[in-house]
Amino acid sequence: MLHLDVLSSFALCGAGALVGAAMLRPSLTPDSRDAEALRICRAAYAALGLGLVLPVAQDLPLPLWSQAVMVLGTLAGVITIGWALAALSGMRAPLAALWPTLTAVLCLVLGAWPEGTRGMSGACALGLAAASSVLCGLGWRLLLRPRDVHERVIGMTMVLMLLSSLLRASYLFTWNGPWESHLLHVPPALVTPYALLYGVLPVVFATLLHNVIHARLLARLHQRAMTDHLTGLLSRHALAEGAAALVERARATSGRLAVLMVDLDHFKQINDRHGHTGGDAVLREASRLLQSLLRTDALLARYGGEEFVVLVPVTDVALARRVAERLRAGIESYEWSEVLPGLDALTVSVGVTLLSPDEALESALERADEALYRAKNGGRNQVQMGLAAA
Repeated sequence: MLHLDVLSSFALCGAGALVGAAMLRPSLTPDSRDAEALRICRAAYAALGLGLVLPVAQDLPLPLWSQAVMVLGTLAGVITIGWALAALSGMRAPLAALWPTLTAVLCLVLGAWPEGTRGMSGACALGLAAASSVLCGLGWRLLLRPRDVHERVIGMTMVLMLLSSLLRASYLFTWNGPWESHLLHVPPALVTPYALLYGVLPVVFATLLHNVIHARLLARLHQRAMTDHLTGLLSRHALAEGAAALVERARATSGRLAVLMVDLDHFKQINDRHGHTGGDAVLREASRLLQSLLRTDALLARYGGEEFVVLVPVTDVALARRVAERLRAGIESYEWSEVLPGLDALTVSVGVTLLSPDEALESALERADEALYRAKNGGRNQVQMGLAAA
């Protein structure tokens, strides 16, 4: 039967905490809040690791000062992890509020000193239950509103820590045996489960935290690849991925899909006259305006420069043209001088076609682009329809 003594599990817990501190590197993430969470958690793990590794290096029974260091490091580490989880979940928990809490932990340990090992046992058990409650209170969003499985497991780990701490504290009130210097006073049958829990928890928790940061980093990189940084619209790279679902939905409902190429007229003149900062302001506002003129089931992407692509479900060519005319008229009637002083008017040219059944999107985009070319050559500020696919 597996059996672990208490001090060995504490040593494993402390060593695991120090390993976890080495794993958590704030430089791995560009997000300031995630980086702050990692920095706080590293400090917490350092306190926990040193608080457990240094005392258990002493001979048994542990001297009172060693017990005090163990209690102080454990409680300070658990509470500080709570502040890290608050930063990770987006809660506001100012670091300035952490210091009074840690001061209260120090006062608890000093107050238990005159009672010797019995006092340290009470401070450890009751303090750990209180610290676990603080941990759950600060990290509750990870349990109730998790964004992935790793956050949910972190939330479950917090609950496990709280329940085990409350159970440990409850045994303290009925304890009749000797007061051991390792401070873990539970029935013999629970010694090994507690030893296992304390031995593996720091590394497991650090691994989960690392996975959460890694998953967020990947999601952020994917979002940047799929989103145009200037306008916030879908990028050209993301167009194919977003269009695939829209095309499939249109074909499943026997509908049609209009493909529009929209180009801002004389945009080079805007850049030449107002500079690229003014041009960027016009692009951002034009993107917002185009989006507001479209239905929620339409797809709008920045295709390149001052050119946009719109994919919108329609029933026929007439409806596709009406959508294009609405975009053209909306841009033309807008008060652009409020966006860029000196810009009295802005117009767009639009090329429109319908995606034929079993036609590749690239082919429809080429036909819409040809229609856009005719709109430009025809005097701009107009809509031209593309030829049907052969």
